[in-house]
Amino acid sequence: MTQSDHAGTAPWQGRHITLDGMRGIAALAVALFHYNISQAPHGYVAVDFFFALSGFVLCKTYLPRWQAGLTTWAFMKQRVIRLYPLFFVGIVVTTFSAISNHFTGQGNFYSYEMMAQALPFNLLMLPSPVTNTLFPLNVPAWSLFFELVANLGLVLLLFRLPRIGLLALTMAAAWWFALAVLKNDGGNLGAVWHQLGISMVRTTMSFTAGVLLARFPIPEFRPAGWMGLACLAAIAAMLMLDIGAVPDAYYDLACSIVVSPLLVWLGARCEPPRVLAPIAWFLGEVSYAVYAVHWALMEPLRYFKDDLGYDPVLMGVVYLACCVALGWAGVRWVDAPMRRKIGAMLRERASRAPSLKGSAATN
Repeated sequence: MTQSDHAGTAPWQGRHITLDGMRGIAALAVALFHYNISQAPHGYVAVDFFFALSGFVLCKTYLPRWQAGLTTWAFMKQRVIRLYPLFFVGIVVTTFSAISNHFTGQGNFYSYEMMAQALPFNLLMLPSPVTNTLFPLNVPAWSLFFELVANLGLVLLLFRLPRIGLLALTMAAAWWFALAVLKNDGGNLGAVWHQLGISMVRTTMSFTAGVLLARFPIPEFRPAGWMGLACLAAIAAMLMLDIGAVPDAYYDLACSIVVSPLLVWLGARCEPPRVLAPIAWFLGEVSYAVYAVHWALMEPLRYFKDDLGYDPVLMGVVYLACCVALGWAGVRWVDAPMRRKIGAMLRERASRAPSLKGSAATN
Protein backbone atom coordinates (compact mmCIF):
# COMPACT_ATOMS: atom_id res chain seq x y z
CA MET A 1 0.00 0.00 0.00
CA THR A 2 1.39 3.40 -0.99
CA GLN A 3 1.11 6.61 0.90
CA SER A 4 -1.62 7.82 -1.46
CA ASP A 5 -3.72 4.80 -0.45
CA HIS A 6 -4.09 5.99 3.15
CA ALA A 7 -7.19 7.91 4.13
CA GLY A 8 -6.34 11.46 4.97
CA THR A 9 -3.47 11.75 2.51
CA ALA A 10 -3.37 15.17 0.87
CA PRO A 11 -5.28 15.09 -2.44
CA TRP A 12 -2.36 16.66 -4.30
CA GLN A 13 -0.03 13.77 -3.50
CA GLY A 14 1.19 12.14 -6.70
CA ARG A 15 -0.17 14.89 -8.96
CA HIS A 16 1.70 17.28 -11.24
CA ILE A 17 1.14 20.24 -8.94
CA THR A 18 3.02 22.73 -11.11
CA LEU A 19 0.82 21.88 -14.09
CA ASP A 20 -2.28 22.15 -11.87
CA GLY A 21 -1.20 25.57 -10.61
CA MET A 22 -0.36 26.88 -14.06
CA ARG A 23 -3.72 25.72 -15.38
CA GLY A 24 -5.46 27.54 -12.55
CA ILE A 25 -3.51 30.76 -13.09
CA ALA A 26 -4.23 30.59 -16.82
CA ALA A 27 -7.98 30.21 -16.18
CA LEU A 28 -7.95 33.24 -13.88
CA ALA A 29 -6.05 35.23 -16.50
CA VAL A 30 -8.66 34.43 -19.17
CA ALA A 31 -11.42 35.56 -16.82
CA LEU A 32 -9.55 38.74 -15.95
CA PHE A 33 -8.91 39.48 -19.63
CA HIS A 34 -12.62 39.33 -20.35
CA TYR A 35 -13.47 41.42 -17.29
CA ASN A 36 -10.83 44.13 -17.67
CA ILE A 37 -8.49 43.69 -20.61
CA SER A 38 -5.93 46.12 -19.20
CA GLN A 39 -5.22 43.83 -16.26
CA ALA A 40 -4.47 40.74 -18.39
CA PRO A 41 -3.91 42.05 -21.94
CA HIS A 42 -2.74 38.71 -23.32
CA GLY A 43 -5.01 36.46 -21.27
CA TYR A 44 -6.37 34.83 -24.43
CA VAL A 45 -3.00 33.16 -25.03
CA ALA A 46 -3.96 30.87 -22.14
CA VAL A 47 -6.08 28.94 -24.64
CA ASP A 48 -2.93 27.79 -26.43
CA PHE A 49 -1.45 26.70 -23.11
CA PHE A 50 -4.66 24.80 -22.30
CA PHE A 51 -4.54 22.91 -25.58
CA ALA A 52 -0.85 22.05 -25.17
CA LEU A 53 -1.44 20.88 -21.60
CA SER A 54 -4.48 18.85 -22.63
CA GLY A 55 -2.59 17.10 -25.41
CA PHE A 56 0.24 16.30 -23.00
CA VAL A 57 -1.95 14.97 -20.18
CA LEU A 58 -4.33 12.98 -22.39
CA CYS A 59 -1.48 11.34 -24.29
CA LYS A 60 0.28 10.36 -21.07
CA THR A 61 -2.96 9.04 -19.60
CA TYR A 62 -4.65 7.35 -22.51
CA LEU A 63 -1.95 6.21 -24.94
CA PRO A 64 -1.20 3.07 -22.88
CA ARG A 65 -4.92 2.35 -22.61
CA TRP A 66 -5.40 2.84 -26.35
CA GLN A 67 -2.49 0.51 -27.04
CA ALA A 68 -4.20 -2.01 -24.75
CA GLY A 69 -7.44 -1.86 -26.74
CA LEU A 70 -9.35 1.28 -25.70
CA THR A 71 -11.85 2.03 -28.47
CA THR A 72 -12.59 5.42 -29.96
CA TRP A 73 -16.17 5.26 -28.68
CA ALA A 74 -15.07 4.39 -25.14
CA PHE A 75 -12.50 7.19 -25.10
CA MET A 76 -14.89 9.84 -26.43
CA LYS A 77 -17.56 8.73 -23.98
CA GLN A 78 -15.11 9.29 -21.12
CA ARG A 79 -14.16 12.70 -22.45
CA VAL A 80 -17.78 13.83 -22.77
CA ILE A 81 -18.49 12.65 -19.23
CA ARG A 82 -15.49 14.67 -18.05
CA LEU A 83 -16.30 17.86 -19.96
CA TYR A 84 -20.07 18.10 -20.22
CA PRO A 85 -21.31 18.67 -16.62
CA LEU A 86 -19.37 21.92 -16.12
CA PHE A 87 -19.96 22.90 -19.73
CA PHE A 88 -23.68 22.57 -19.00
CA VAL A 89 -23.34 24.65 -15.83
CA GLY A 90 -21.56 27.34 -17.83
CA ILE A 91 -24.26 27.49 -20.49
CA VAL A 92 -27.03 27.65 -17.88
CA VAL A 93 -25.53 30.44 -15.76
CA THR A 94 -24.46 32.50 -18.77
CA THR A 95 -27.96 32.18 -20.25
CA PHE A 96 -29.49 33.53 -17.04
CA SER A 97 -26.90 36.32 -17.09
CA ALA A 98 -27.83 37.18 -20.69
CA ILE A 99 -31.52 37.28 -19.76
CA SER A 100 -30.76 39.60 -16.86
CA ASN A 101 -29.15 42.07 -19.28
CA HIS A 102 -32.65 42.92 -20.53
CA PHE A 103 -33.52 44.23 -17.08
CA THR A 104 -30.21 45.75 -15.97
CA GLY A 105 -29.14 47.40 -19.23
CA GLN A 106 -25.71 45.77 -18.93
CA GLY A 107 -23.86 43.78 -21.60
CA ASN A 108 -25.04 42.48 -24.96
CA PHE A 109 -28.75 42.21 -25.66
CA TYR A 110 -29.69 38.94 -27.30
CA SER A 111 -33.30 38.45 -28.32
CA TYR A 112 -35.19 35.63 -26.68
CA GLU A 113 -35.79 34.22 -30.15
CA MET A 114 -32.06 34.06 -30.84
CA MET A 115 -31.44 32.41 -27.47
CA ALA A 116 -34.10 29.81 -28.20
CA GLN A 117 -32.53 29.09 -31.59
CA ALA A 118 -28.93 28.91 -30.37
CA LEU A 119 -29.42 27.01 -27.12
CA PRO A 120 -30.41 23.60 -28.58
CA PHE A 121 -27.10 23.47 -30.44
CA ASN A 122 -24.97 24.97 -27.68
CA LEU A 123 -26.41 22.61 -25.06
CA LEU A 124 -25.16 19.75 -27.24
CA MET A 125 -21.69 21.35 -27.27
CA LEU A 126 -22.21 22.32 -30.90
CA PRO A 127 -21.69 25.80 -32.41
CA SER A 128 -24.81 27.83 -33.10
CA PRO A 129 -25.56 28.06 -36.85
CA VAL A 130 -27.86 31.06 -36.37
CA THR A 131 -25.29 33.51 -34.92
CA ASN A 132 -21.91 34.81 -35.97
CA THR A 133 -20.45 33.77 -32.61
CA LEU A 134 -20.14 30.02 -32.14
CA PHE A 135 -21.38 30.10 -28.54
CA PRO A 136 -23.02 33.52 -28.16
CA LEU A 137 -24.23 33.08 -24.58
CA ASN A 138 -20.90 31.71 -23.32
CA VAL A 139 -18.32 32.91 -25.82
CA PRO A 140 -15.24 31.13 -24.34
CA ALA A 141 -16.99 27.77 -24.81
CA TRP A 142 -15.74 27.71 -28.41
CA SER A 143 -12.47 26.21 -27.18
CA LEU A 144 -14.31 23.45 -25.30
CA PHE A 145 -15.95 22.37 -28.55
CA PHE A 146 -12.54 22.27 -30.22
CA GLU A 147 -11.16 20.36 -27.26
CA LEU A 148 -13.59 17.57 -28.15
CA VAL A 149 -12.58 17.82 -31.80
CA ALA A 150 -8.93 17.50 -30.77
CA ASN A 151 -9.79 14.53 -28.54
CA LEU A 152 -11.34 12.75 -31.51
CA GLY A 153 -8.28 13.55 -33.59
CA LEU A 154 -6.09 12.12 -30.83
CA VAL A 155 -7.52 8.60 -31.10
CA LEU A 156 -8.09 8.67 -34.84
CA LEU A 157 -4.74 10.10 -35.91
CA LEU A 158 -2.29 11.45 -33.34
CA PHE A 159 -1.82 8.21 -31.41
CA ARG A 160 -0.82 6.59 -34.69
CA LEU A 161 1.77 9.18 -35.75
CA PRO A 162 5.46 8.82 -34.94
CA ARG A 163 7.22 11.72 -33.27
CA ILE A 164 8.50 13.06 -36.59
CA GLY A 165 4.93 13.10 -37.90
CA LEU A 166 3.71 14.97 -34.81
CA LEU A 167 6.51 17.49 -35.24
CA ALA A 168 5.68 18.02 -38.91
CA LEU A 169 1.98 18.53 -38.14
CA THR A 170 2.79 20.97 -35.34
CA MET A 171 5.13 23.00 -37.54
CA ALA A 172 2.68 23.11 -40.46
CA ALA A 173 -0.13 24.29 -38.19
CA ALA A 174 2.20 26.85 -36.54
CA TRP A 175 3.11 28.30 -39.94
CA TRP A 176 -0.57 28.65 -40.90
CA PHE A 177 -1.45 30.09 -37.50
CA ALA A 178 1.41 32.61 -37.73
CA LEU A 179 0.07 33.92 -41.04
CA ALA A 180 -3.38 34.43 -39.49
CA VAL A 181 -2.00 36.14 -36.38
CA LEU A 182 0.14 38.53 -38.42
CA LYS A 183 -2.81 39.31 -40.68
CA ASN A 184 -5.07 40.06 -37.71
CA ASP A 185 -2.42 41.85 -35.61
CA GLY A 186 -2.90 39.47 -32.71
CA GLY A 187 -3.76 35.95 -31.60
CA ASN A 188 -7.19 36.50 -30.06
CA LEU A 189 -8.87 34.33 -32.69
CA GLY A 190 -11.37 31.52 -32.80
CA ALA A 191 -14.77 32.46 -31.34
CA VAL A 192 -16.64 33.34 -34.56
CA TRP A 193 -17.67 31.42 -37.66
CA HIS A 194 -15.41 33.19 -40.16
CA GLN A 195 -12.42 32.15 -38.03
CA LEU A 196 -13.43 28.49 -37.94
CA GLY A 197 -10.43 27.38 -39.99
CA ILE A 198 -8.04 29.34 -37.79
CA SER A 199 -9.67 27.80 -34.71
CA MET A 200 -8.92 24.35 -36.09
CA VAL A 201 -5.34 25.28 -36.94
CA ARG A 202 -4.78 26.89 -33.54
CA THR A 203 -6.13 23.82 -31.76
CA THR A 204 -4.10 21.44 -33.92
CA MET A 205 -0.86 23.36 -33.36
CA SER A 206 -0.96 23.49 -29.57
CA PHE A 207 -2.70 20.17 -28.89
CA THR A 208 -0.31 18.26 -31.16
CA ALA A 209 2.66 19.99 -29.55
CA GLY A 210 1.46 18.69 -26.19
CA VAL A 211 1.08 15.16 -27.57
CA LEU A 212 4.61 15.37 -28.98
CA LEU A 213 6.02 16.44 -25.60
CA ALA A 214 4.25 13.52 -23.94
CA ARG A 215 6.03 11.07 -26.25
CA PHE A 216 9.32 11.84 -24.51
CA PRO A 217 10.21 10.33 -21.13
CA ILE A 218 9.58 12.31 -17.95
CA PRO A 219 11.69 11.83 -14.80
CA GLU A 220 9.78 10.13 -12.00
CA PHE A 221 11.35 12.42 -9.42
CA ARG A 222 10.22 16.05 -9.62
CA PRO A 223 12.11 18.31 -7.22
CA ALA A 224 10.09 20.87 -5.29
CA GLY A 225 11.56 24.33 -5.18
CA TRP A 226 12.31 27.48 -7.09
CA MET A 227 11.85 26.00 -10.59
CA GLY A 228 8.21 25.13 -9.94
CA LEU A 229 7.64 28.56 -8.46
CA ALA A 230 9.30 30.11 -11.50
CA CYS A 231 6.88 28.25 -13.80
CA LEU A 232 3.88 29.61 -11.90
CA ALA A 233 5.29 33.13 -12.04
CA ALA A 234 6.18 32.76 -15.72
CA ILE A 235 2.69 31.89 -16.90
CA ALA A 236 1.22 34.75 -14.88
CA ALA A 237 3.75 37.15 -16.39
CA MET A 238 3.17 35.82 -19.93
CA LEU A 239 -0.57 36.49 -19.73
CA MET A 240 -0.56 39.75 -17.79
CA LEU A 241 2.44 41.68 -19.16
CA ASP A 242 2.08 44.28 -21.87
CA ILE A 243 5.42 44.95 -23.54
CA GLY A 244 4.73 48.04 -25.58
CA ALA A 245 7.91 47.74 -27.65
CA VAL A 246 6.80 44.34 -29.00
CA PRO A 247 3.84 44.22 -31.42
CA ASP A 248 0.97 42.11 -30.14
CA ALA A 249 1.16 39.69 -33.06
CA TYR A 250 4.81 38.82 -32.43
CA TYR A 251 4.28 38.59 -28.68
CA ASP A 252 1.31 36.27 -29.13
CA LEU A 253 3.16 34.06 -31.58
CA ALA A 254 6.12 33.70 -29.23
CA CYS A 255 3.80 32.81 -26.35
CA SER A 256 1.63 30.40 -28.33
CA ILE A 257 4.28 28.60 -30.36
CA VAL A 258 7.26 28.62 -27.99
CA VAL A 259 6.52 29.64 -24.40
CA SER A 260 3.31 27.66 -23.78
CA PRO A 261 4.73 24.26 -24.84
CA LEU A 262 7.96 25.08 -23.02
CA LEU A 263 6.05 25.75 -19.80
CA VAL A 264 4.23 22.42 -20.14
CA TRP A 265 7.57 20.66 -20.62
CA LEU A 266 9.18 22.40 -17.63
CA GLY A 267 6.11 22.12 -15.42
CA ALA A 268 6.06 18.35 -15.84
CA ARG A 269 9.59 18.14 -14.44
CA CYS A 270 9.38 20.18 -11.25
CA GLU A 271 7.07 21.08 -8.39
CA PRO A 272 6.52 24.32 -6.47
CA PRO A 273 7.62 24.70 -2.84
CA ARG A 274 5.55 22.38 -0.62
CA VAL A 275 3.90 25.30 1.14
CA LEU A 276 2.31 26.31 -2.17
CA ALA A 277 1.14 22.82 -3.12
CA PRO A 278 -2.38 23.15 -1.61
CA ILE A 279 -2.98 26.46 -3.38
CA ALA A 280 -1.68 25.20 -6.72
CA TRP A 281 -3.76 22.03 -6.43
CA PHE A 282 -6.92 23.98 -5.57
CA LEU A 283 -6.45 26.37 -8.49
CA GLY A 284 -6.07 23.38 -10.78
CA GLU A 285 -9.20 21.76 -9.36
CA VAL A 286 -11.38 24.79 -10.10
CA SER A 287 -9.65 25.90 -13.31
CA TYR A 288 -12.05 24.26 -15.76
CA ALA A 289 -15.06 25.41 -13.74
CA VAL A 290 -13.76 28.99 -13.63
CA TYR A 291 -13.28 28.91 -17.38
CA ALA A 292 -16.79 27.54 -17.90
CA VAL A 293 -18.69 30.02 -15.69
CA HIS A 294 -16.71 33.28 -15.59
CA TRP A 295 -18.58 34.85 -18.53
CA ALA A 296 -21.79 34.89 -16.47
CA LEU A 297 -20.28 37.13 -13.78
CA MET A 298 -18.54 39.56 -16.11
CA GLU A 299 -21.32 42.09 -16.76
CA PRO A 300 -22.91 42.06 -13.28
CA LEU A 301 -19.56 42.91 -11.66
CA ARG A 302 -18.56 45.39 -14.34
CA TYR A 303 -21.41 47.51 -13.04
CA PHE A 304 -19.48 48.25 -9.86
CA LYS A 305 -16.29 49.08 -11.77
CA ASP A 306 -17.70 51.00 -14.72
CA ASP A 307 -20.90 52.58 -13.42
CA LEU A 308 -20.25 53.05 -9.70
CA GLY A 309 -16.55 53.82 -10.12
CA TYR A 310 -15.17 51.24 -7.68
CA ASP A 311 -11.40 50.70 -7.78
CA PRO A 312 -10.60 48.49 -10.83
CA VAL A 313 -7.92 46.50 -9.01
CA LEU A 314 -10.22 45.81 -6.07
CA MET A 315 -13.04 44.79 -8.39
CA GLY A 316 -10.70 42.56 -10.37
CA VAL A 317 -9.90 40.70 -7.16
CA VAL A 318 -13.58 40.53 -6.19
CA TYR A 319 -14.52 39.29 -9.66
CA LEU A 320 -11.92 36.51 -9.60
CA ALA A 321 -12.96 35.52 -6.09
CA CYS A 322 -16.58 35.25 -7.24
CA CYS A 323 -15.52 33.19 -10.26
CA VAL A 324 -13.60 30.79 -8.03
CA ALA A 325 -16.52 30.53 -5.59
CA LEU A 326 -19.05 29.83 -8.35
CA GLY A 327 -16.64 27.43 -10.02
CA TRP A 328 -16.05 25.51 -6.80
CA ALA A 329 -19.80 25.29 -6.21
CA GLY A 330 -20.18 23.86 -9.71
CA VAL A 331 -17.48 21.27 -9.04
CA ARG A 332 -18.83 20.33 -5.63
CA TRP A 333 -22.55 20.17 -6.27
CA VAL A 334 -22.90 19.50 -10.00
CA ASP A 335 -19.77 18.15 -11.66
CA ALA A 336 -18.66 15.55 -9.12
CA PRO A 337 -22.17 14.17 -8.37
CA MET A 338 -23.17 14.09 -12.04
CA ARG A 339 -20.00 12.29 -13.09
CA ARG A 340 -20.45 9.75 -10.29
CA LYS A 341 -24.06 9.16 -11.31
CA ILE A 342 -23.22 8.78 -15.00
CA GLY A 343 -20.34 6.45 -14.17
CA ALA A 344 -22.60 4.32 -11.98
CA MET A 345 -25.26 4.15 -14.70
CA LEU A 346 -22.69 3.04 -17.27
CA ARG A 347 -21.27 0.39 -14.95
CA GLU A 348 -24.76 -0.91 -14.20
CA ARG A 349 -25.57 -1.05 -17.90
CA ALA A 350 -22.33 -2.92 -18.58
CA SER A 351 -23.12 -5.44 -15.84
CA ARG A 352 -26.48 -6.16 -17.49
CA ALA A 353 -24.81 -6.99 -20.80
CA PRO A 354 -22.70 -10.14 -20.17
CA SER A 355 -21.78 -10.38 -23.82
CA LEU A 356 -20.02 -7.05 -23.60
CA LYS A 357 -17.97 -7.82 -20.50
CA GLY A 358 -14.98 -9.03 -22.46
CA SER A 359 -14.70 -5.84 -24.49
CA ALA A 360 -15.42 -3.68 -21.45
CA ALA A 361 -12.51 -5.26 -19.62
CA THR A 362 -10.11 -4.25 -22.37
CA ASN A 363 -11.40 -0.69 -22.30
